[in-house]
Amino acid sequence: MNTRTFERLARVAAFSAATLLACGCAPTITPALQPRTPDANALTRTLADVPQSASATAWPAPDWVRQFGDPQLDQLVAQAYAHNPDLQVAKARIGIAQSQLQQFSSLTGLTATAGASVNKARMPQSSGVANVSANGYEVPVQLFGNPVQSPSSIFLGLDYQLDLWGRNAAATRGLLSLRDAARVDAEQARLTLAIAIVSLYCDLDQAYALRDLWIEKRDASDQITAVLRERAARGIDNGYDADDAAVRRNKLIAQIELADERIRLAQLQLGVLSGGGPERGLALTRPHPANLASLADQPLPTRLSADLLGRRPDIVAARLRVEAAYAAIDGTRAEFYPDVNLVGFAGLLALTPGAMFSRQALAASVGPAVSLPIFDRGRLKAKLSGDAANADVAIGLYNKTVDSALGDVARTLVSLSTLERLVSGERDAADAAQRYVSIAEERHRRGLLMQKDVNTAKLTLYDERAQLIDLQAQQRTLRVALIGALGGGFDERTLPGPAISRFDVAFPSHDRLTDRLTSAHFN
Repeated sequence: MNTRTFERLARVAAFSAATLLACGCAPTITPALQPRTPDANALTRTLADVPQSASATAWPAPDWVRQFGDPQLDQLVAQAYAHNPDLQVAKARIGIAQSQLQQFSSLTGLTATAGASVNKARMPQSSGVANVSANGYEVPVQLFGNPVQSPSSIFLGLDYQLDLWGRNAAATRGLLSLRDAARVDAEQARLTLAIAIVSLYCDLDQAYALRDLWIEKRDASDQITAVLRERAARGIDNGYDADDAAVRRNKLIAQIELADERIRLAQLQLGVLSGGGPERGLALTRPHPANLASLADQPLPTRLSADLLGRRPDIVAARLRVEAAYAAIDGTRAEFYPDVNLVGFAGLLALTPGAMFSRQALAASVGPAVSLPIFDRGRLKAKLSGDAANADVAIGLYNKTVDSALGDVARTLVSLSTLERLVSGERDAADAAQRYVSIAEERHRRGLLMQKDVNTAKLTLYDERAQLIDLQAQQRTLRVALIGALGGGFDERTLPGPAISRFDVAFPSHDRLTDRLTSAHFN
């Protein structure tokens, strides 16, 4: 190598290094927020007031709906999973995210283009050599005296993106996270739908139970009214009690009508949720849940506040969107550095089709292509600031989702604890009312108590039973709500896909994720 060549290469190397330093220093712009990690004892005081035991395996099962032992409910939920429009929209969004990922993947790495052309052209009548552009390359072509020619070409171009600074890798990570977030959103939609159907189904069961009770109370009221009418006709009573009983009977009829309306509305709404239309619900028979009693005795999971992060689909989806936001920051930072690709071209070029397949028509080139963002720093800096702001939005929504999830669990547990005591007290009251009716009937047979007092005791018993049905229904609804608050059997580790498998979903991994998001990206 002579001195002149060495000096020329040294100048090129110095210029390249200076350019790299000038355009490749990305500014340090970081999100202002950080993902919040809930304390392991965040629900300690709340759990202390709950009488349920704790178990490491007490998380809801994925098929938790089956624990109700009602085939009609199982079929209803399965139909909703298949036909509910909300779930169909969620599945379509997965397809959109997957398509975006595939489109980007097809544009990275090695890409190839091929083409062929034959034209008729009049060219300047001259001799010598002219440079002809083909697929972005200047190729020397021998000119002829004949001005009318038929330029022809067949070529193959190759482009390989080296991705030295990880821009494509960051974009792929972001698209993977968004794709998996769409998957988890679909799981959240399934859970929300199942909770709504089961809660409404329990309301339907309660409406049937109350209607049966009101009908039984109406029949008893009719007997009481008949006795009072007879006593009034004999002059034993003044008729006021009979009129009062008639008024109460009319109220009972109204309650029966309201119960019928409640049943019909619940059936129609269940039909809508199932995706089969409102009248699909009219075919539903009376619920027969066999295991409602055992639903109230489920233990609570150990490490509840910690493990909840991997059990709630809304939390997992929010976390994946934080991942996507940080991947966007990585990609923008990589844009501050030169983009280096390897490009190659090979083909046959000639002024006539007949000459195209000769050795002289062969053309080829290969080499690096470097693009430098020399005058683009302002735009890239603004883009990086926008990406950091988007990350703040994602982190804020993640923190909000975590707080809301813990709040859901805490509120449900507090209400359940209160209802446990109320149901226990109301059950004692109903038992006492039943004993009082038995005693009153025995005293009436002995002539020690008037029929009026016996009737009053029976009406009191019906009222206590109605109150017990209401409280038990509230307790059951809260138990279903707790299943939803605990994630409804969702487990991040069971989901497919590369992005999901990148992290462990136990709580310690969240600490690692937080550390990586707040430090590793900007050190």
